[in-house]
Amino acid sequence: MMAKFSTVASVLAMGIALAGAPALAQSIEEDAAAETAASQDDSGNREIVVTAQRRAESVQDVPLTIAAFDSAMVEASGSTDITDLGGITPNVILQTEGLLANVPMFAIRGMSSADPDPNADPKISTIVNGVYVPFIASNMLDLFDVERVEVLKGPQGVLYGKNNLAGTINIISKAPGEDTGGEIRLTAGSFGLKQIRGRLDTGRFANGVLAAKFSANYRDYNGYARNIMTGNKLEAAEATGLRFALRADPSPSFDSTIIVDWNKETAIGPANHSVDNGTAAYLGLPLEARTNVRVAAVPFDPFSKTKSHGVAWTSNLDVGAGVITAVLGTRHQDYLTRGDFDGVITPIPGFEVTRDFNGNSKSAEVRFVSETGKLIDVIVGAYAQGDEWTQRNNVLTNPTTRTQSELNQDSSSYALFALVNFHPTDRLTLSAGGRYSWDSKTYSISTDVFVNDVRSAASSFAFADLKGKWNQFTPRFTVQYEPSDEVMLFANFSKGYKAGGFNSRGTRPENVGPYDPEKVTSYEAGIKSDFAGRTIRFNLTGFLNEFRDLQGGVTRPGAVRPEAVTVNVASARTWGIEAETLFKLSSDFTLSANIGYLNAKFTGFCDDVDGVFSATTTAPDQCGPAVPFTFAGSPTISYLIPTDNTALDMANAPKWSASVAADYAIPLSFGEIDLHADARYTPRYNTWGRSNLDGYYRDKVVLVNASISVKDIDDVWSVTGYVRNLTDKTVMSGAVAPGGVNPIQQFYQAPREFGVEASFKF
Repeated sequence: MMAKFSTVASVLAMGIALAGAPALAQSIEEDAAAETAASQDDSGNREIVVTAQRRAESVQDVPLTIAAFDSAMVEASGSTDITDLGGITPNVILQTEGLLANVPMFAIRGMSSADPDPNADPKISTIVNGVYVPFIASNMLDLFDVERVEVLKGPQGVLYGKNNLAGTINIISKAPGEDTGGEIRLTAGSFGLKQIRGRLDTGRFANGVLAAKFSANYRDYNGYARNIMTGNKLEAAEATGLRFALRADPSPSFDSTIIVDWNKETAIGPANHSVDNGTAAYLGLPLEARTNVRVAAVPFDPFSKTKSHGVAWTSNLDVGAGVITAVLGTRHQDYLTRGDFDGVITPIPGFEVTRDFNGNSKSAEVRFVSETGKLIDVIVGAYAQGDEWTQRNNVLTNPTTRTQSELNQDSSSYALFALVNFHPTDRLTLSAGGRYSWDSKTYSISTDVFVNDVRSAASSFAFADLKGKWNQFTPRFTVQYEPSDEVMLFANFSKGYKAGGFNSRGTRPENVGPYDPEKVTSYEAGIKSDFAGRTIRFNLTGFLNEFRDLQGGVTRPGAVRPEAVTVNVASARTWGIEAETLFKLSSDFTLSANIGYLNAKFTGFCDDVDGVFSATTTAPDQCGPAVPFTFAGSPTISYLIPTDNTALDMANAPKWSASVAADYAIPLSFGEIDLHADARYTPRYNTWGRSNLDGYYRDKVVLVNASISVKDIDDVWSVTGYVRNLTDKTVMSGAVAPGGVNPIQQFYQAPREFGVEASFKF
């Protein structure tokens, strides 16, 4: 598989390099950055230029719902990683998964996924510098040296394709600067936070043909929770990141940029809080662990260790009629994690899990984007991506029983795509596009079960070269109309698709899979408007999504214990309204207010999801026949009984979300003082989606953040003081259940945090 991608990458790279030998073009990303910078000097609202449609366009001109954050907005909000942007834009949740450290949980318009295992592909795709990131762990994305973050809502099946059921998070780092210079940022904060970040630009050299940039980030954080069993801090992390970028402009119509990054992180945690389930095992927890959500009782300190590196190489060739772009990418990741998942301390060990992962990915895309200003313009391209990985799982179920599994997967994804824009008048655009995707996976699993260190031949099994193949066409049709220079109306019809797969946690043959793809049909209509000299912005969008064959987690009997696996569980419908406003009240004062409503419901859900297996063949709300099974070595017959679960609340789908933010600049003789404050509201909502028990719900909360910054008139230096979670709210990230009679485990975000950051540019 990987040999195929090496060949594809080599051919594309050679072709684009040979084609570009005579000439040079300003890249699309550089266009976007330049146009954004140029728009900051007028008296209107900040104009952010995005590349969501593979062109540099104002976010207000794109007929899609996009939340865009440029570097100035990221810095003003005090954001350090992608989760700090959560709650700013309606119906988007960006936070940690909880059960394992350094695993994100992203949700857009009621659709979320947070499974840390590599074969559980995300429903929301993450693109970094044009390259798809396939492995979800260690994907929190530090925001230093970032030019722009784009959150595209709804399926983006035409231009972004792979695993794009609910939306796309598109991260673009800063390009090498034209001039020699750099920046250093020093941060100190609560819970022992120490962080240093730096960037160095070489400026143009080699007769103006080359420009390079080096950036680095080091972060050390002591953590805000404690393990009462070991006395050590939890929710702690130490991370190092390096990035190098080199841009070449050998002629006026060709440019090429290569970005290399390396990251290493060790996270200690999480700090799980077990919820009272009335069992003797729960009552055996220390009192402080039962009553204080910042204190955990774990026999050892859970951890995750991640190493990753990658390359993104983008080349652009202006051929007169348009630009040909080639994007080549590689990604490697090592991930080792150890956790205790039963939420109690008797017996020891009990549900102790170690995962050791090693994965590689390669991708290549070539596309042609025609020039605009004519009756018709087009985007056409081809895409190829593949990854191969190995994971070893070691599970200590109880003091006498353990399982060892080795998993291997080789996957490939190919696609052809096109988008045609027809402009019958200057104010009307009709767009039609589509993407045809071919996905395949080859999976192998070998599981050995040991009882008192003796291998159980009856419970052990191995499957080699299990194969799954899927293909899908995902269209998009758009109408865009501008009745005036201030207003744009748009309507979209699109489809999205996520391929099927296999279960890495399956210890019985029937639990391995494969499961089928999941699909969505999406409708969206909205208005984008700027009034009063672009000092008042009002955007309003309505959407409806119909999901089929949703992939979701359920509890199934394993070789020796219940286990969480993915199956096609349900169909669902989500619809809602999103309003975003921005007011430039004066040259120094900006105010924004956003609100979203979301109605997310299962329309069909017949399965056994409660993790408790029955001794009888009937149950209330039963919607299918009981399925008998036995655990290995047990003569007792138990039953899976599917029940009607359409009344379950969908996970991470709060009915309302709202935010307000204010930025005020106070001019001084030597510079200015910048004040920022924001508040983000979510009501009570379910974080699990498999039960409506209270323990899975996050309470309603208003999170308040603020900062004050002093900087000189030339923006050479600045000092910023910030506070996150100003009112010190106790906020749950999520909750899970490991099955059986174990307690629900909850995971909590940080309490109030203060910090000071000093920045120096040279």
